[in-house]
Amino acid sequence: MLILLLFAFLAGIVTILSPCILPILPAILSAGTLKGRLRPLGIILGLVLSFTFFTLALTAIVHATGLSANVLRYVAIALIFIFGLVMIFPRLSDWFAMRAAPIATAGQSIQSTTSGTGFGGGFIFGIALGLLWTPCAGPILAAITTLVATQSVNLATVMITLSYSLGAAIPMFLIAYGGSQVIQSSKFLSTHAEGIRQTFGVLMILTAVAIALHWDMALQQKLARFFPPILIEDNALVKEELQQLGEGSNRADSIEKTPELTGIVNWINSPPLSIHQLKGKVVLIDFWTYSCINCLRTLPYIEKWDADYRKEGLVVIGVHTPEFEFEKDPQNVAEAAMRLGVTYPIAQDNDYKTWSAFRNHYWPAHYLIDQNGHLRMVHFGEGGYVETENAIRELLGLPPFLMKEPEHLVRPITPETYLGLERGNSYASGINLVSNATVKYDYKSPLENDRVGLRGAWKADNERIMSESDESYLDLNFQARKVYLVLSGSSKIPMEVTLDGSPVQKIVVDGDRKYDVASTTYGRHALSLKVPKGISAYAFTFGDE
Repeated sequence: MLILLLFAFLAGIVTILSPCILPILPAILSAGTLKGRLRPLGIILGLVLSFTFFTLALTAIVHATGLSANVLRYVAIALIFIFGLVMIFPRLSDWFAMRAAPIATAGQSIQSTTSGTGFGGGFIFGIALGLLWTPCAGPILAAITTLVATQSVNLATVMITLSYSLGAAIPMFLIAYGGSQVIQSSKFLSTHAEGIRQTFGVLMILTAVAIALHWDMALQQKLARFFPPILIEDNALVKEELQQLGEGSNRADSIEKTPELTGIVNWINSPPLSIHQLKGKVVLIDFWTYSCINCLRTLPYIEKWDADYRKEGLVVIGVHTPEFEFEKDPQNVAEAAMRLGVTYPIAQDNDYKTWSAFRNHYWPAHYLIDQNGHLRMVHFGEGGYVETENAIRELLGLPPFLMKEPEHLVRPITPETYLGLERGNSYASGINLVSNATVKYDYKSPLENDRVGLRGAWKADNERIMSESDESYLDLNFQARKVYLVLSGSSKIPMEVTLDGSPVQKIVVDGDRKYDVASTTYGRHALSLKVPKGISAYAFTFGDE
């Protein structure tokens, strides 16, 4: 535990060297232009407490109140915008201070706050920043996020999150306080303090607008290459501690009783089933989603097990937990199942209820349950096929197979590449996605390794980009043997595929699913897709098989 606290603290400190600090940097620097010796402390303290609280509790708040997380986000953006106005217009500053002080100081008099420290206004400002700040997630913060998503918050996660926040607070406070001291000690800067404050006010308003339109993510993406990759917690000691952190609350093998299939919104290929009614059977639960390439690689093995051992007493249930919004549509899932040849029962877990009950956070993930309803084996990701099949055979009373797991040549391939605003961080320099607006994009070729380029008219939202013209192009520089792309929509005009400058095929997009867009020799290649109007693209995945 002490190791994780220390490394979380150090990881927070080096956050200042990452691009994720950029959206809130103008706000931190602005502290030095405002009156009040404790205003920098108020901003940083508010940011630390707010970030810690909302990181740990936002999911619970949304579930308990039904309030969208976007509402809180836009409230925070509005506060940043208002503070920007306050810095530009002195009269508004006085009016705002008189009204904000009672809330911020929690009982202090208005006179003591406005005439002295400036702590209260800074504290409110810091709370808004904490709700908007999304630091670059290394292994520790990623583990915390997973625990929160599965509602497994405990004292350890609280302490580690707070330690990370305090580490990040130190360089931020030094920047804010140092800026304040520089301005106060410089006669020239003091003379022009009002103009400096107004300039930062403009930057604050621009920051609020940029965050509202997701432009901050595009800025981070463009500047990320100029920041050194620092992951001090990416070592064996920390990984071991993180594994132990998850064992008490997050690991499937800590489940004392096999959870029920809960919150299922639809069943395909079967009437509703339950773990209780399946006692006496061996049950294999497969968490999957039909656009996930890793899941699709696993499906042939699961289909074979279903075919080989169904008569022996094996029941396979595919729990379909969607990654994208369109994967929640029952018709889309049913069509995908039929296309993929999946005949065993499929349970649609659109609200992640069964996912959470099993403490799962992987696609694919396999849970093997014996005839008494006890969880006997868990496997995450691809592979382990011989081990899993032998575990099935053992529970069915069959002799094991004497064979080795097939060896695969491991070669580097381009990572999964998302295209929407939320996770689209691989676009070429010069491409800044604009939310829900038709924009004509272009970029300076050639594309850098593992980068995406857009040409022509496109419209972007959180999950996808949509072609707004029959002359829209989606380009990619990749390293792999096979390329897949999740697409939705339909068009009579085929999508034209060009590989390394030569036309290779035309694809008719006729539904929401993963499409095989390229198959070539292993290596680095240039792909260009001419995407018809109305077709949406979600994510590229890659293969080396």
